[in-house]
This record gives sequence, structure tokens and C-alpha cells, in this order.
Amino acid sequence: MKVVTGKSIKEVDKNELVNILNAYKKVEVDLGTGDGRYVYKNAKENSGTLFIGIEPIQKQLENYSRKSQKENITNAIYILGSVEYFPDELLGTADKLTIILPWGSLLQSITNPNYEKNSLISNILKSNGICEIVLGYSQEYEPNETERLELENLSVEYLKSTVIPIFEKNNLHLTEFGSLGKKDLKPIESTWSKKLSFGKNRPLYQLKFKKMLN
Repeated sequence: MKVVTGKSIKEVDKNELVNILNAYKKVEVDLGTGDGRYVYKNAKENSGTLFIGIEPIQKQLENYSRKSQKENITNAIYILGSVEYFPDELLGTADKLTIILPWGSLLQSITNPNYEKNSLISNILKSNGICEIVLGYSQEYEPNETERLELENLSVEYLKSTVIPIFEKNNLHLTEFGSLGKKDLKPIESTWSKKLSFGKNRPLYQLKFKKMLN
């Protein structure tokens, strides 16, 4: 498993990871973390929880991993990975999984029922773990990307009829569902949510699921 520490990469094996995980009461994984601001900010405020940011691009993670090191925030870890190449060592470790305004294949894995990676989201969580997702895209503002990813128009009807049932099939049961406004994005400590909170109005939704094995 490749851990980003500033401009360097450190290999962490399974035994070392277990020791790290056991040092904390809870583990939260932020999949598609981008630059890692969400992990950095939340780790500073919750020292008893280990926050793990997953992102495929090393350069994205360098700034906040360096800030975490400099400020001795030891409960923030930044790992190279994606929905296609997720570290096996982290499967079944998360008490909570966050996916904040996903894009690319991660967004596709959530909203396109023909994409085969949705089960991974469930597999990252422990039993009774929580998955929290914030979605927002627009065919009007991102026509090329929504066409490339074969995304349907984002609406309450589509989420209820198509997206939520995908999660239900993977033992993730809906506990909360609602629309968001731009102002609701401001308290979310991610760089992208901050930018969109000042952007154009678009469909925005928050979904929360709980993993409950049959």
C-alpha cells in the first residue's frame, strides 16, 4: 500500500497498517479525496478517529500530506488508490466512508447501474458502517463529461428508482436522503465543495446508508 508523505511515497504493509488502525477508536475513509483537505481538516478536529484519504494522483495529495506532517497530525493518512485500484488491505476497515462530490469513474460507479464497481463501496465498510455521499453534477454545465460517463439526468426520481436500489443490493440500506443547496456545501471541508458553493446552481443531494448484512 502506497502512502503519500509530502513528495515521497512510503510502502506500508498489512501488519503495519493493522497497528495503525488499532491505535484509533474509529476509522473514516474518504474515497476520491482530491487534494485531501477534507481529511486534513477533520483529522485536526477529531484526534480519536483515523482519517484516510484515497486518491489516484500523488501530486494532488502532496500539499495536505505535507501540512499534516508539519503540524504533527498523525491521524491523517493519504493513500494512492481509486475505485478501480483500491488497496485490498483497507477492505472491511471503515466505520464510515465518505464520498464528497465524486467525479470520473467514481461518480460512474455510484450513479450508473451498468458499472460494476458499486459493490466495492459496501466492501470498504465494517458491518453497521455508515456511507455518506454528496452528489452534484449537471448535464447543462458538464455535457461532455456526463456523456462520456453515460450519466442520466440527476434527479430525485432517478436516485430513488435506479441509484438507491443498487446500494440496497449491496447491503447498504438508506437512512437519510435529501436535497442540498449551495450554502449547504460551505461547511463541508473539501476544496471542491467550497468552490461549488460559489458556483452555479445545480442538483445536489446527500445520501446516507448503513451496512446491514442479511
